[in-house]
Amino acid sequence: MSERATVWTDEADARLRAYLATPGRHIPTGLGTEDAACSVGAINLALTGELSDDVPGCMSRVIGHWIVVTQDQMPDELRNSEGWRALLPLAAGTGREREAAHLRVVMNWMWSVLARAQPVADEYGFGGAWRAMCEQRTKDAARAAARATGPASTVARATAYAAANAAASAAASAAAKAAAGSRAAVWAEIDPVSVLRAMIAA
Repeated sequence: MSERATVWTDEADARLRAYLATPGRHIPTGLGTEDAACSVGAINLALTGELSDDVPGCMSRVIGHWIVVTQDQMPDELRNSEGWRALLPLAAGTGREREAAHLRVVMNWMWSVLARAQPVADEYGFGGAWRAMCEQRTKDAARAAARATGPASTVARATAYAAANAAASAAASAAAKAAAGSRAAVWAEIDPVSVLRAMIAA
C-alpha cells in the first residue's frame, strides 16, 4: 500500500519529525510497533498511518532498501543517534529519479566495508580471491571469491554472491553482514550516517 504514496508532504514531514523527537522513542531492529517503529516503518506511519517496511513511492528504492537492511545490523546507539534520526525525513522524499547515483554510493560503501574483512578471508584461506574481488570490483571477481570461500564461511560466501549481484539491497546486505558482530568502533569507521547523507545528496 505504501508504494502508492508517491509524494512526501510537509504534513508527513512534520509528523515524522515529531514522532522521532518524542522523548524515549526507540528505533528497533525489525519492523517494531506503532510506538517503536523501525526507520522505514516510522516513515510509513507518518505518510499513511500504516506500519510497514515497504519502501514508499516517494522514496528512493535504493535508499529505502539500504536503510531496511543496514539499520538492523547497526549498533543500537547508532541507529538511535540524532544524526540518523535527522536524515530520515530527508531520505523519505528522495523519489525515484536518481537511483543510479544512489546505487553508486551504496556500492562504493559496500566495497570499502568488504575490504575490511580481508583478515578473516586470509585466516580462512581465501584471502587472494577476496583481495582480488575488492580490488577489481567486478561480478566475475566476486563470483570467484564466492567459490573460493568453500564451506569454511557461509557468511563470506553469501556476501561475495551479494557483491556479484550489484543490487542495492544485496549491497547493503553484503556490507552489513561483513560488519555484523563488529565492535561499535568499526561501525563508526564505516559510518552509515555519512553514507545515508551522501545518498540523499547524490
